[in-house]
Amino acid sequence: MFSQPYGNSWINYSQQYYKFKVAQTGIYRIDSTTLANAGIPLTTLNPKNIQIFSRGIEVPIYIEGEGDNTFNSSDFIEFYGEKNDGWNEAQFYGGSNNHPNPYYSLINDTISYFITWNSSTSNNRLVIETDTNFIAYTSIPAFNKENVQFYNTKYFDGETNSVGGTSFGYVPSEGWFDNEFDAFSPWYPDFKTKNLVTKNVYNLGGNATVNAVVLGESDFASLSLDHHLRVSLGSNVMDSIFGGYQKVDIQMSIPNSDLGATTTPITFQIINDLGSSADRQTLAYVNITYPHTPNMEGLSEYNNFYIPDHPTETKSYLNFTNFNN
Repeated sequence: MFSQPYGNSWINYSQQYYKFKVAQTGIYRIDSTTLANAGIPLTTLNPKNIQIFSRGIEVPIYIEGEGDNTFNSSDFIEFYGEKNDGWNEAQFYGGSNNHPNPYYSLINDTISYFITWNSSTSNNRLVIETDTNFIAYTSIPAFNKENVQFYNTKYFDGETNSVGGTSFGYVPSEGWFDNEFDAFSPWYPDFKTKNLVTKNVYNLGGNATVNAVVLGESDFASLSLDHHLRVSLGSNVMDSIFGGYQKVDIQMSIPNSDLGATTTPITFQIINDLGSSADRQTLAYVNITYPHTPNMEGLSEYNNFYIPDHPTETKSYLNFTNFNN
């Protein structure tokens, strides 16, 4: 037997660390008053020495005014903070292939961040782009937008044994998911329809990609394959036949012409044609990634979008419109 790593290799035990909590994803600012009140020695500290860590890695940060090597009263730290999700819980299930929902934590939505400092002046920093010579670049017509829906309405115990007991560890069909859809229940329908947000599709871009996880939540012992799932989005159909408490990974490539102007329905339907007398399924999450025009939908905050590298130029230039700033 060998000792196992604890995931704390990022800690330098010669440094001090100040812990704070993040429960919502967004851009955060920490001003000099907050830092001083916490006991951080700003009067003797070079701001270039400051670091922030979370999830075991150093977070890129921006520090206003750090160029003079002094943390003045008007200076501040800014960074992009992420709330907790299932990023570190695949180990509960024995690996990422068995992990049903990386978007939602079984434990807590709040995560710890740590601020510290060392002697380096080249710590992880956000680089401010100062180039405003926009006419030197050709604007790209779209970015990739990801919209995620994850579900935590009901807790499922997952696969049970003959006396109703469950595994010592987590099984893929265990966790917080959506209400079931059931071929034989008087209380639940045999299908589930979700409306995916698909605003401002760039129709000349590549196909959209839909990913989802469906869990079997029953086992008809007389059949090894007792679930028949059909996933439909427009004219695109995918069937999966599987057995028992299995995790089913769904991936579909969708032509942009099949996406709605604002939302697009996707339906998960039980097909009762296998001779089973028990067919209960549930949904962990659905996400869609599609090419999106630079129209920012009139929003003041916008996240989960990814800008491709320009194929021939050194920088990617987007001309955003309809951003409520």
